[in-house]
Parts: sequence; structure tokens; C-alpha cells
Amino acid sequence: MSRHLFQTILFLLYCVLGNFQTIAQSKKEPLSFNDVRQWRTHSITLSDNGEWYTKLYSLFDKPESEKDTITEQKLENYFDDNNQTDILYICNSKDGIKYKIPDGRRPAFSSASDWVAYQIIPKPKKDKSKKDKEEETFIELKHLKSGFTVKYKSSAKYQFLDGKNYFITSDKKSLLIYDLNHRREHYIGNIGEYVINKKSDYIAYTINSKDNRGNGIYLYNPKLMTTKAVETSNKVYSNLSWNHDNTKLAAYKYQLLDDEVDYINMEINVFSALDSNSVKSDKYAVKGIKELPELMGPATKSGAIGWSKDNERLFLKLKTYPAKEDEKNKSKKDDQEASTVQVWHWKDKKLLSERIMEYDDKQNEVYEAIFFRNTNTLAQLTGEEIQKLIRSEGTDQWAIGTDNREYISDWDIYKNDLYRINLKTGDKKLIEKEYRSRYSTGIEISPDGDNAILWDGANYWSYDFEKGTKENISNEISFIDKEYDKFGYSPNYGFVGWVKNQNAVIVNHKLDLWLLPLDKNEKAQNLTSELTSKDSIRFRFEDYSFAYEPEIEDRYIDFSKPNFLYAFNTQTKYAGYYNLQNGKLKKLIYGPNAYADPYRRYTITKSKNTDVIVFKKGDYQNFPEAYLTQSDFSRPKKITNTNPQQEHFKWGKRILIDYTNDDGVPLQGILSIPEDYKKGEKLPMIVYSYEKLSNGRYNYAIPYLNGATVPEMLYVSEGYLFLRPDIHFNVGTPHSDMHESIDAAIEKVIALGYVDEQKIGYEGFSFGGHCGMYMSTQNNKFAAIAAGAGVSNLVQGFNIDIVRDGSNEQDYYMTGQGRLGTDPTSNTEMYISESPVFNAATMNTPLLLFHGTADKVVQWEHSFGFYSILRYLQKPVVFLSYLDEGHGMRQENNRLDVQKRLKEYFDHYLKGATAKDWMIEELPYTPREKSKEKDKRSLPKWKQIQP
Repeated sequence: MSRHLFQTILFLLYCVLGNFQTIAQSKKEPLSFNDVRQWRTHSITLSDNGEWYTKLYSLFDKPESEKDTITEQKLENYFDDNNQTDILYICNSKDGIKYKIPDGRRPAFSSASDWVAYQIIPKPKKDKSKKDKEEETFIELKHLKSGFTVKYKSSAKYQFLDGKNYFITSDKKSLLIYDLNHRREHYIGNIGEYVINKKSDYIAYTINSKDNRGNGIYLYNPKLMTTKAVETSNKVYSNLSWNHDNTKLAAYKYQLLDDEVDYINMEINVFSALDSNSVKSDKYAVKGIKELPELMGPATKSGAIGWSKDNERLFLKLKTYPAKEDEKNKSKKDDQEASTVQVWHWKDKKLLSERIMEYDDKQNEVYEAIFFRNTNTLAQLTGEEIQKLIRSEGTDQWAIGTDNREYISDWDIYKNDLYRINLKTGDKKLIEKEYRSRYSTGIEISPDGDNAILWDGANYWSYDFEKGTKENISNEISFIDKEYDKFGYSPNYGFVGWVKNQNAVIVNHKLDLWLLPLDKNEKAQNLTSELTSKDSIRFRFEDYSFAYEPEIEDRYIDFSKPNFLYAFNTQTKYAGYYNLQNGKLKKLIYGPNAYADPYRRYTITKSKNTDVIVFKKGDYQNFPEAYLTQSDFSRPKKITNTNPQQEHFKWGKRILIDYTNDDGVPLQGILSIPEDYKKGEKLPMIVYSYEKLSNGRYNYAIPYLNGATVPEMLYVSEGYLFLRPDIHFNVGTPHSDMHESIDAAIEKVIALGYVDEQKIGYEGFSFGGHCGMYMSTQNNKFAAIAAGAGVSNLVQGFNIDIVRDGSNEQDYYMTGQGRLGTDPTSNTEMYISESPVFNAATMNTPLLLFHGTADKVVQWEHSFGFYSILRYLQKPVVFLSYLDEGHGMRQENNRLDVQKRLKEYFDHYLKGATAKDWMIEELPYTPREKSKEKDKRSLPKWKQIQP
């Protein structure tokens, strides 16, 4: 072939392919509301040996009806037999799909990886009740190699025993044990409760029948298929537990009188010599226990009894039992009609509304206690003086007790006095007064229970329980999170965990991981500096679940084994994984991708017994798919294809923009651009903000119709730009800070030449809704604004608002997200200047408000109040009020309604589409069909008359 002819063929091929690409591009359609409801997610389960996995595709949402659009008709044939929705695929890692289970859910593999269990849950039908659905639900147990299947009609829980080849399933009435090796089953009826310990040959269980016949404690040996009665009687047994070496059992024994526990005649029973022909039992009458508080007894619905390692102490939960009221006094009370008055006093430690919301929980509140078997004495550990006990599960010597009585506040951060609790004696000793924390307690107990890590707002301290001493372990390094921009507290970057075989802990820094020895004579070590000193990569442990392992030795970080680190470049937004082992850092995978699924930040799933892993990788254009590989990430194999229909639709691309606010603070934002954008075009743009969002540059944009924020891809697919800018906050000016940062980001996009300056819209929800309301009253760059569930009056927010737990919002404005740092009387001008309602006269932008009437996070009255003053001033505002909805619409019809109206609204103001009637004129009132059930959701509990 001549060179000239070869070049001609190449040219023609290029033209054909280029033309084909153009045609393919032109055939792509914009996403519609029905199209986005076809989007799916997936879930993966991996066997312990890494040779098997399951995958299941499920819809994010459901279409209004089948075949709503031409596109949906195409999709019926687009998904092949190996890629269907709501089919559980059971796959071999080498050979691929082995079994297909329609409507399969909740898969689990046996510890030997030779069986799989799953539930078959039929698709819901409108004419089927919950009971009918449960009766149609099955559990299947399948042998992976042969396909042999056992089927049970049941909606019960099920599990494989860890380290043993047995399968169990239980409901409220029965327990079924299936021997996987011998394919035989054992059924136990009238089951009360059961306990399994992988170190014991037995399954211990109780029988609780309605007529009390056969009640008792039994041991079943599944290997021998033998049952042994430990004790039987006509009483109830509960809270069954093994001791540490599985040689003893403890349980409560009592009667039920009118379905109430007869705690006065209750016993604590301890059984030993379980393998002998004559089981030994020690019985402790509750009424004879010394130091047991009056009207208190063991709580029977609060977990198993705990054991000390020497078997001499039992860790109990206590509760207060109501005193029996004299019938004559009760009759007199019933005859008196009580007033409905509520007394709210300025000396109330907590608001009455908060106490009302806590009341039911308080009635069932349980308290920690130690029972000393040798002296028949009880030491109550928590109660009025010590409200919370912190200890390492499974340890029995030390704990920290917290006391917040002096520091209860509507607005301040958490403060507690800390006490060392000796679990061998019940004695307490003060560790520290007024210990401060932002959330929870901020205390980390070592797995062995010998030490604790405390943070004082400037340094890490190690507390030695035995010595009762504290040592500063920060090594003169500042671990204060300097990016924290709220008032009243200086947090650290986060605690990671305790190191195995080293007297040290791992903590986060801005980018790095540091090892801090507890011995003050040893130096701290930066574990990641070789990379962070060259680039802006932040390293974090991929998985923190080790801290919650049942065995104490498994709760340490073991540097002799691989440890996955999640790496994220804070500037470029590249991400990936590294391995940290024996002090060496090794890159596994890294690049312009996101390694997460839609609901989890980190997504490595490792097989328990091998190096096989599953990880997820995606980007803005590609849904995060699952990949099967080894722990070194070599030769990853893609095992999911979640949304192949995406290629039919117009998508987009993202760029990262850099800008600064008025003070010169560097900020970033992400700009999404339609894929068919042509250089020089000026497009309409939607801006969405909520604190910092640029880290999501490579996150996949799920086109899901939620009830709060607009789905980005629905707009980008139809030719909109979509901007997500970062916000820099100062204490005292949150709303104007948002406006300033947003304006700076828009200016950057204008300078880049993408946007039509006259066609920019803003949508925000909750905190972003506050911002939208505020910006509508300022000189802004928007042609239209939509604000959902925003706060319009900060004075009202501080003084009047009560949220779902009955507390007020003063902490939100003082030390939380509100970032005001003071109260309205101390800086009235600031509260007024940052409140949209007080700036309503200068409102100059069409505004769409939307809010649920039952919102218990941001009160509905904020949107109505802003609407009301704007209506009075004859400003362009429309208010969408959704009855019985909370903080964001949950009902399917309302989610679809709000999104359609938002789209119509922006299409009108930014694209010139014809305004819908609801936007331009009064609509006639149409009464709703009355609900058969009285809906109390809109009325807070503290405004209801309590029974």
C-alpha cells in the first residue's frame, strides 16, 4: 500500500469517526424528571476468603409509573440479563455470576465462605399490608458450590456464627440453628433470648413461654446436637451472659405481675460447673442486696450482665421502678380535674420543653452499677452526681465518670467535671474540673483501660489511672485546628487510635499523621512528612472500625500489618490510597478521582482472611463503580456497571476555580459546565452554597430528586452552569460572609467568560437558605433566588425557636454553625444587620421560599415571617408551604413537586420560559381530603396535653 493511499484512508476514517461522534453527541438528550428517577446505586458483600461476592443494583428513586418516557422504554432493553435492578447476583471472583436471585436482599457469607444467606423481599404493592409482605418474605440458605438451597418463610433476623459453620435465624418466638456441615436443623420454640460466644461450644438460651411451662436456661451443643437444662422453673430468665472464659453464666430470674417485673422478689443467678452433671448455682435476692437504692432494681431490657475477669463482680444496669400507688389516693386524683398550666421559670436548668421531651427517656433511664458477689453489696456508679461512665469495653478496673451539673447551659459548649472511677471498689477521685469539649466528651480510653487521652484546647494529655497523674504529650507541637471558625472552643484535628506494642497514640494534624509517645522522654514522630512536605496531601486512616472490635487486642493499630490511608490533595482535589506499614509509606492508587460511593466517605472492603479487597472509584462523569483487586491494588477488575443509561444523556465537566474574598483569603470553588459547551458562549448559571464544597470536585453528581436542594445534573444537562463556591467565615458576620465569598466566586466565573451576568440564580437550603434570604435584601448578582427552610430573623431564632429535642437554638447561634458568638442584647446591631427580615425594605430580587410546616430544625415561621413582611412591602415573593413536611420534603409527591417548581422558576427567570400560573397570580383554594388519622406532627409535644 502506498503511503499516500494509507494517509487517505486514515483521513477518511478520521472523518467518519469524527462525524459519528458528532452524531452520537447530537442524539444525546437532556435529563428529564422521569429520566433521573432511573438512576441506581449498588451494594457489594465480600466473602471472608475473597473468592465470592454479591452485588445488588437498586434505584435511588422510583418512577411515577412504568414507561413514562421514550427513554424509559429504551432502558427496558438496555440493561442485559447480568445487570438488572433488584436482582441479587452471587458471583465467583474468577468465574463471574453464578446465581441470580430476584428480589434478593441482605446477603451474608458463612465464615468458611461456602454458604450464602439472603432474604427474598417482594416488591411492595399498594394493596398489600405490612403483614402480607412479611408473610411473602423468605430466607434462603445456599451452598455456593452445589447450589443446594434451604428455604424458610420468614422475615426474621439471621446470621452465620463467627468461626463456626452454623447458621441461625430468630424471631420473637423461635430460634432455628442449621448445621452447615451436616445439613441438619434444630428448632427451639418459645425462645426468650440467646447468647453466642465463639470460644464456647454451647449456645446458651432461655425459654419463656406464655404459661411459664418449660421456662429455664438451656445449653445447646450444635456439634453434638445435645441440649442440657441449666435450671428450669415457672419464672422468667433474662439478661443472660457468659463470663470471660465461658465457664459461668449469669441471668436475672423474676416473675411478671400484670406484665410488670416483680423486682422486689427478683434474683441474680450465677451458674457454674456447667459441664458437670450437677450445675452449681449462686442466688442473690435483689431485696437483700446492701446499698441498693430504694425503688431501684436491675433493668431487664438493657443488655447482658457484665463480668469482671475475676468473676467476683457483676456490672449491672439499674432502673427506677414506680411505687405502687394507694387505690384510694389514685381515685381521688382521678376525680380532680387538673389545670393545663405550665410553669416556665428563669431558674430552670433546662427549658421545660426540653424536660418534656426527655421525660419518657428519663422514665426508662438506666444507671451503671457494680454488684460485689462476696459481700452482697452494690455500688451505684451513675445517677444524679455522675451522669455518664466512659470505659473500654471488656476491662474491669478503671473508668471516667462525668458530672455536668454545674455547667448545664442553653448555649455553651459541653463542660464536665471528670472523675476517676475505681471499678474494683466504686470509689471516685477528681481528675479535672470544667473539662471542655465541642461534642460528646472528647475522651479516649486505651483498649486495656490503663490510660486516657484528654484535650485541653491547646495540648494532648495522657492520664495514668493507676498513678492518677497527667502528662503533656504534644511535644510542643500545636494540634489546634486553625481552620475551625466557630466561637468558644479550640478543637484538634482528631484522635485516631492506640498503637499496638508501643506506649503511643496516633493523632491527625492538618495534613499529617503523628505518633505521640505517652513517655515524655520519647519524641513525637511525623509518619507522613516525606510527602506532605512536598505537596498538599492530607492523610487519614481509611477505616476506624478497629476501635470497636469486641476483642481488646484487636482495638490497636498494628503497624506490622498494612494500614490503608486515604490521601486527599487539598489543592488539586486528587485522591487515592496509600499503605503505611513498618514506618514506610507506599502509594497504591492516586489521581483525579473520587474513591467513595454516594453515602460513604471511605469504601475499601477487605476480605477477612485474604488480601482480596473491593474499592470504589469514580469521578464527576462516572458513577463510583466497584473494583475487585488485591491489597496492593494490582490489576483491579471492574465488577459493576451501575448506570449505563447515562451515555444517552447530556452530561458535563467540572473545573476548579481559585478566587479570594475581600480580605484576600484564598478560596476555591467548582464550576460544572455542559459537555456541549462551545467556547465563547454565555450560559445561565445556578449557584448553590453550603460552607465548603470544593473538595467534592471529583464527586459524581447523582441526579436524585431530594426534597431540599436542586439536582445539579438536571440543570447542567439542560445547558446551565452550576457553581459551588467555598465560604470563608468570621464570627459575627455569617450571612454577609457567605454573600461576599459567593460574589467573589461569581466574579471569577465572569472573568473566565462562561456566564451571562444577567442570568444567574441561587438556590440554598437550611444554612444555605439563610444566605439566600439575606442576599435577596442586598445588592446582589442574581436574577432570581430560591431559599428553603432558612432563618429570616436571628433575634427570633435566638429567643423563640425551639427544635425537635425541646431545646432552644442559643447554642446554634453562639457556639455552633450560626457563628454569631454573642446574644442579641450584647450586639443588637449585628443581629439586625445579618437578619433578612430587618432588611426587607431593600429586597430587590425575585424570591421563592419553600418550607415544611412540621420542620423541627428551622421553624416554618421564619419563611412565613419573611414572606409576610415582603408581601406587606409588595416585594416579589412566592412561598411554597408543604403541609406535614419536616426539614426537607420526604414524601415522594412533595419531593417531585418542589423540584418541578424550582425548575419552572429558574427556567422562567434565567432562560425566559413562560411563567407558570402559580408564579404570577393568586390560585384558588382547594381543600385537602381529610386524613383518617389525626396528624400531630405539626404540633410540638410540649404544646400537647400529655396523658
